[in-house]
Amino acid sequence: MILRPHPLARAIAITRASRLSLALIGGLSLSCLVTPAAQAGEVQQQAGTNFSIAAGPLDQVLGQFGRQAGIALSTDARLTAGKVSSGLQGHYGVAEGLAHVLAGSGYSAEQQADGSYLLVPHVTIGTALELGATTIQGQGMGEATENSGSYTTGLTSVGSKTPISIKDTPQSISVISQQAIEDLRMTNLSDAMKRTPGITVKNGNFRLPKFASRGFGIDNIQIDGAAPMDIGSGIGTFYGDKIYDLAEFDHVEVLRGSSGLLGGTGDPGGIINMVRKRPMDQYQLKLNTSAGSWDNYRSEVDVTGPLAFDGKLRGRMVAAYTDRQYFMDNRSTEKPFIYGILEADLTDATMITVGGSYEKTHENGTGDGLPRYSTGGDVKLPRHTWYTTNQAYMDGYAKELFAKIDHQFNEFWRLNTSYTYSYDNADTEGVIPYGSVDETTNTGPYWWGSYVSSWSKQSVFDVNLSGTFEAFGREHQLLLGADYQKVTSRWRAARGMVGKGGLINLWDPQSTPLTSDASDHDYWRDYSPNTREQYGLYSTLRLQISDPLKLIIGARAQRYKYEQAYQTKANDVWTYQSEINHREPTKVVPYGGLIYALNDEWSAYASYAEVFKPQAQKLEGPVGNSSAVEAMTGKTYETGVKGELFGGALNLTTALFYTKREHEAMQDPAYPQAPFSYSGSCCFIGQGEVISKGIDIEATGEVLPGLEVIAGYTLNLMDNRTEESDYTSITPKHLFKLWSVYTLPDNWSAWRMGGGVNIQSSNYVKGTAYNFDAAGNVINEKPYDFTQSGYAVYDAMVEYKVDENWTVAVNGNNLFDRRYYATVGTSEYGNYYGEPRNFMLTVRGAF
Repeated sequence: MILRPHPLARAIAITRASRLSLALIGGLSLSCLVTPAAQAGEVQQQAGTNFSIAAGPLDQVLGQFGRQAGIALSTDARLTAGKVSSGLQGHYGVAEGLAHVLAGSGYSAEQQADGSYLLVPHVTIGTALELGATTIQGQGMGEATENSGSYTTGLTSVGSKTPISIKDTPQSISVISQQAIEDLRMTNLSDAMKRTPGITVKNGNFRLPKFASRGFGIDNIQIDGAAPMDIGSGIGTFYGDKIYDLAEFDHVEVLRGSSGLLGGTGDPGGIINMVRKRPMDQYQLKLNTSAGSWDNYRSEVDVTGPLAFDGKLRGRMVAAYTDRQYFMDNRSTEKPFIYGILEADLTDATMITVGGSYEKTHENGTGDGLPRYSTGGDVKLPRHTWYTTNQAYMDGYAKELFAKIDHQFNEFWRLNTSYTYSYDNADTEGVIPYGSVDETTNTGPYWWGSYVSSWSKQSVFDVNLSGTFEAFGREHQLLLGADYQKVTSRWRAARGMVGKGGLINLWDPQSTPLTSDASDHDYWRDYSPNTREQYGLYSTLRLQISDPLKLIIGARAQRYKYEQAYQTKANDVWTYQSEINHREPTKVVPYGGLIYALNDEWSAYASYAEVFKPQAQKLEGPVGNSSAVEAMTGKTYETGVKGELFGGALNLTTALFYTKREHEAMQDPAYPQAPFSYSGSCCFIGQGEVISKGIDIEATGEVLPGLEVIAGYTLNLMDNRTEESDYTSITPKHLFKLWSVYTLPDNWSAWRMGGGVNIQSSNYVKGTAYNFDAAGNVINEKPYDFTQSGYAVYDAMVEYKVDENWTVAVNGNNLFDRRYYATVGTSEYGNYYGEPRNFMLTVRGAF
């Protein structure tokens, strides 16, 4: 909801009879063909239509009405901003249906000479025209997708902080809408990333994922477009154990490529923006419960509406409970979750938002994947194999508090301020296999693990001023802002079970159990303090050079500080092994883009973006030097064509990209190899260089009446110029994702059918394999390499709308029961099977 309409506000012009032919020509292009059918539309208008449109924002309800009625319906954002509709259920003619949809809005629809409809203010003779009360657009909100029925959205903020159309953002952006989240029964961020075009998801450990795009990691996440937050997984980062629950969020936006302008430090893989669910100004209650294979159960309750002061105080509460087991032995999760938010209009120009979330997690079976043969070959273990024991667990919790103030100075300028605090904690008794398998004896891996206690807290603050101004007879846009992030964590570990656990019987692990005293809780390693601070000033200027040409220039000036102390204990005496106190000098990260409007629906673009990532833990030689190697840098060049068709119902993108990441820390051959490389170790030199180039093609939205699609193909060519390898263990060369849902027409409209496939080419892995004896001593080492072959996984869905409130759906995943590794690690551990064939039954209610 926007106080002043965005300059890019688009007309809702959707014709049910339109047809789209979408083709991937040699995997390099998209084409579309629109064919009107006016006569069919006229017949349908006279006969009436069975409508099934949920309550929601007025512009979204009108979009659904236009598609279902087969009419062209045009409006302006000024007419629909801040308005809601009760939706429409039942059989209506066009005029009657529009009257119901627009009831109470103060507007009506007038039919034009060409048969289309135009939304106009409804004025009664003798009565002054009163525009409805407006509310303020919150920072980073983009455009809400709930109740839209769409797989796309007209406006996003992941690359801009202010709502901008995907077509007018000169980088590759994908959106996972609320409708897609519901259709695919996604419950956490990892589920959403698995369906996002161009994104690779791997297991970081038994529960935490790692995300990569175009061969590089994604380190940061934004919530409501605010300051970046560290995802936090893996040695050398900030040990966060939070998995974002999608019950809190309306949709997910993903930008691929370097994102230093608004994302701070990180790899050039991209950044994720998660947009929270906001309170509605009408009552709504949603219920859903699901049950699936391997005792996978989940329930959600979501209630929202006005609370007081004639709707100026609104609230929302979401609760979810997960209780599930997995296809692997000895693995289960139990997690309650709650999210609450209050939104208040203090004045007509000022809105304040406060809220928070809390989740508690109990995990059983904290293993870490499967081993392979020492040469890299697949041991071909049963898919349910999971080397852990009943004593392995993780107990943790995560909490988040946030506050926002949004103020509209006038119709041109707004100020957004936000603060978020998060804290997560985990105590883990890890029991995992370690060691490669000898091809002759089928032995080698032994029981390993330790007790680990960790916590991480983040505080992020963001303030920005955005607006439009006129110069040289044209309207331009300016964003000025500042952000701050502080991450503090602590990680402590007991000595573990080296030499206590013994070798694992691979085929009967229960016959070689751990002894009861295999692990202890006496800490001997400690990372504290472990703190990072970064703060920056950023700005973007969008200049309308001519009617079709737009120039975007921007920059970020940032400072960075990192502190870490690592100590170990021997004979009850703690000794510091390394202490880091690193300050990065002020870095300026530039950004530039050009957008040329080919017509109202298509634009061509080119952009340049940078990012940098300090490497404070990697020290230059000689031993004793405290200077870190220079920061790793990433540069992304991208050009392409974007289309926004059918009034924004369908977004298309074809992009060429080239990313160079330089100065990655490599072992300095002039000095002995470091005994460890994760805490102030020596000696390194910044020489690593990796090139990523390729093609991104994506189509998201309604390609035919009633047919919603998420489709994407990525060709990714990687070149690790330092090691002269093809660098394909991180991302596949070819990645294709397709998911589509079709709502059957006319009397069959209660049924929705969906299906899709994820296809990827092979991954290549190489390294050094180690075999161990029962005491954990290395008895053999050899180089290995192996290839995980390409695979395709097919999924499907059937949904039936029982009545205007209830739906029942069945989802089937990996329908052909393909056996594959979703994650390939090393010969010692870290190889994870993908899920076998499974099913999920879901019942949803909306009131």
